[in-house]
Amino acid sequence: STADSHLRQLCASCHLGQRKIEWGAIGEDSRGGGCNACHLVYDTAAARQLAAYLATPVNKRTNVPPVHPRLTIAVDNAHCFGCHSRSARISTNYEGWHELRFAPSPAQLAADSSKSPRQFRLLEDGRYFTKVTADIHQTRGMDCVDCHSANEVMGKGAVVAHARDQVRIRCEDCHTRRFVSAAPAPLDAETVKLLGLRQWTLAPSERLAATSSGDVLVNVVVNTSGHARMRHKRTGQWAELRPPLSACTRGQGHARLSCISCHTPWAPQCTTCHTSFDRAAQGFDHVAQKDVQGSWQESSGPFDATAPALGVRTNTRDAAHPTGVVETFIPGMILELDRNRSPDGRSDVVFRRLFSRTFSHTITRASRTCESCHNDPVALGFGRGVLRFARASSATSATSATNATNATNATSVGRWSFAPASARSSFDGLPADAWTGFLQTRQGMVSTRDDVRPFNVEEQRRILTVGACLTCHAGTSTVMRLALEDFAATVARRTRSCVLPVWP
Repeated sequence: STADSHLRQLCASCHLGQRKIEWGAIGEDSRGGGCNACHLVYDTAAARQLAAYLATPVNKRTNVPPVHPRLTIAVDNAHCFGCHSRSARISTNYEGWHELRFAPSPAQLAADSSKSPRQFRLLEDGRYFTKVTADIHQTRGMDCVDCHSANEVMGKGAVVAHARDQVRIRCEDCHTRRFVSAAPAPLDAETVKLLGLRQWTLAPSERLAATSSGDVLVNVVVNTSGHARMRHKRTGQWAELRPPLSACTRGQGHARLSCISCHTPWAPQCTTCHTSFDRAAQGFDHVAQKDVQGSWQESSGPFDATAPALGVRTNTRDAAHPTGVVETFIPGMILELDRNRSPDGRSDVVFRRLFSRTFSHTITRASRTCESCHNDPVALGFGRGVLRFARASSATSATSATNATNATNATSVGRWSFAPASARSSFDGLPADAWTGFLQTRQGMVSTRDDVRPFNVEEQRRILTVGACLTCHAGTSTVMRLALEDFAATVARRTRSCVLPVWP
């Protein structure tokens, strides 16, 4: 199929099943390699001897290098970088690098060469990045493996339908006031093996923490008082684990919000990516490992490092949130695709507007402001533009008196409007960068996943009702803190000067 052809040429090179066919350490441009992809490490002696061996003409090589590279469980972030600096760009995000569409000018690079730290970075594959905000876990010295366990990376012995289903760790597993823990014995064989390889032991009063899904965290130790510490897997150094602030758990107004919905300040986004198929060019099938006729070509517009959109993920494994949780989303596939790959075939164009859930690994301690969610059209999925709340005319106010929310104060009402910055698509009428329509419920295929959706019209109205309050009251004000505890009661005590929205 067209999709399979696209996958085999542009996506499959990163998978671990790809063979490692060249000697040397794992680097930025490495792909695949099975166990080597994560566990292979060349120390200075091994790297020096390999370099000398490769510099020797083939017909004069008599012995292989005597110093063998190591296989280790002390996996650093460089091993993840080759595959995870593409697509969602998790590795570069984590370090605070955002990809540029075009290379910086020679003058910019010359000026940057004397700076410390540098503003620009050139990867081995030729892509330039600019420095933005790094993930707080990275700045605190955490490696990828400090969060992601062996069960996530290598599986737990069960087939999963999607790679996302293998991610089992949650923010709340470490940032909590009540830890789930596992007794030191009996532990599963893999946990015992990992503890032995690291030569880590537990005091009689200590237990290992566990995730909400039951996986043991070999590097999180809980004492009898419930206090927990995390140990860096690569260095062995200890770090304190901080519980969430009271602002994160206060009231019911934000009960559905995930941690990342507030603490993700930016994510890489592109709404103008384009993929075309050149029937005359030669492509490479990474699964079959051979050249094929016809090649997929990628091009793109500007990349943005801005706050992601918000939407709902139906979390069927979480009984506490049967209606889903609010999480972060970026454009995953806004495309017009001609499915015909035959030179003499008729055009067969399909249009898709699909957003993807993202855990962008750009977490910061500071959270988004109330206004950046309730009054921002991008956050609500409408795309860029002007989202405006204004007092409605007296005629409009009179006709809205039947609205139960405004019945007690019918003359003090307003109306929201939205003017998109992007042109509307001829396929679905939505702005080019939108996920859903303003005060609309979008139906059908909306995402690259089947368990997520944009906010429906009822949710949009609730969010914008709070947004109307925020046009006068700061998010940190006393009245808005009270509203977070009980919004209905706060609204009931409003003065006549307060303006609430009416809906078309």
